[in-house]
Amino acid sequence: MSNLFVKYTGILAIICGVSVGLVAAANEGTKDTIAKKHQADVLAAYKVVLPDVGDLKKLQSPGGLITDVQQSTKNGKVNGYIYTVTPSGYGGKLTIMLGISKDGDKMTGIKIMSHSETPGLGAKSTEPAWQAQFKDKPMKDALVVTKQDPAKPNEVKAITAATITSRGVVSGLNAAREDYMKNHANGKD
Repeated sequence: MSNLFVKYTGILAIICGVSVGLVAAANEGTKDTIAKKHQADVLAAYKVVLPDVGDLKKLQSPGGLITDVQQSTKNGKVNGYIYTVTPSGYGGKLTIMLGISKDGDKMTGIKIMSHSETPGLGAKSTEPAWQAQFKDKPMKDALVVTKQDPAKPNEVKAITAATITSRGVVSGLNAAREDYMKNHANGKD
């Protein structure tokens, strides 16, 4: 009985070792492809949130909810900014991109890059129809979540039954707004 145990344990250890080796080789073999795909997704998102994106320059991130700030220039002039923020939603961290047009100090669009929100509820934050309400929002005032149809330019309608997710998105966008207004609005560049 003891020899049988040792024999099967040895066979199992060899199988596990080979499996780990194969998984490690597959991971190493796809690492570059995954990195290129991620970079392509980020570049595509830049064009979604700031359609007039030009040459990008990475700026120092102020920290907090803001993880990345990109300055866009066209013809030698700053034409916008792209912020990446990571506020908390109901299911965990959200990663959101926000485009801001220097011309008129307004939002040009948002894109939820990743989330772990509840399917059918908070996950509706990824739907283009919900995200469209942020387009052309003025940067002058902080955004406010409302359950009714927005009556003021700074109001955003919450996702039904997902107010925590809606507030999370808005808190991230307001963090970007605050940094933009403090450092880049009104000809500060």
